Amino acid sequence: MQPIAVVINNKARNCSAANGYLQGFDKAHIPYELYKTKAEHLEATIQKCIKKHSVILIGGGDGSVRTVAHHCAHTNTVLGVLPLGTLNHFAKEMGLPLTVEDIIEALKQQQTTQIDLAKVNGHIFINNSSIGFYPKFADKRDHYSKYYNKWLSYIPGFIESLKKHRVFRLTVKSKNLNLPLRTSFLMVSNNLYSYEFPATIKRESFQKALLGLYFFKQGKIRLFKVIKRLFSNKNLFEIKQSEHPIEIHFDHDKEVTVSLDGETTKMNTPLHYQSLPAALTLLTNSS
Repeated sequence: MQPIAVVINNKARNCSAANGYLQGFDKAHIPYELYKTKAEHLEATIQKCIKKHSVILIGGGDGSVRTVAHHCAHTNTVLGVLPLGTLNHFAKEMGLPLTVEDIIEALKQQQTTQIDLAKVNGHIFINNSSIGFYPKFADKRDHYSKYYNKWLSYIPGFIESLKKHRVFRLTVKSKNLNLPLRTSFLMVSNNLYSYEFPATIKRESFQKALLGLYFFKQGKIRLFKVIKRLFSNKNLFEIKQSEHPIEIHFDHDKEVTVSLDGETTKMNTPLHYQSLPAALTLLTNSS
């Protein structure tokens, strides 16, 4: 077996847990090269690893996985995940090997699968991308995480974002869609999310080459209004899907803040979303 690359984001919430994986690899005689890096150097590290390794294990959360996926897309490089982030939505949703024993077995069996990715204005994402309320919340959460535990930072971040967030006038366009909206929340997902009672939101497939579209229908998000509608038959959110690229045109904004798998960046408008079928090869549980 050729040495794999083990890349650890030093800012990952559970970074210290990486030692358990490394000890397991040593005991199982899995050859690897270790790359510990800061978040701001992650892209350069991945570009270096792709030239040397056919398998990259990334230790971090969904933001780190997204960064690696961006560079591994449409290559022969296999991406595996060490779940060292806060929530690790993607790894859990995909049912990826998470324990050191399962990852070692997957490496030995070389069990992989290809999944879709999605892209907006040249930026790849694995889960979802949004404008409006969520990017505002993500920025506030990251601000408060400098002073509090990351879990605790969710509370003031949410409250402050709920008090003050913008409403956008925009039009969603695709081959079969021309939808003018006045909304404070719009999200596009890589394939379609479904809801299971009481609180499970997940995707049934990562291989249907679909974009999911979700938006709040009535301007600003008001907590009381949302709670009230939870107990009525009226739905404040609407869900659509598209097998075609989606464009989002803004009436008054030449630049907007966009979230990509929980991290934010500014982009020029309009926003161009498209699915990238079978673009990423993942290390999966051995069958």
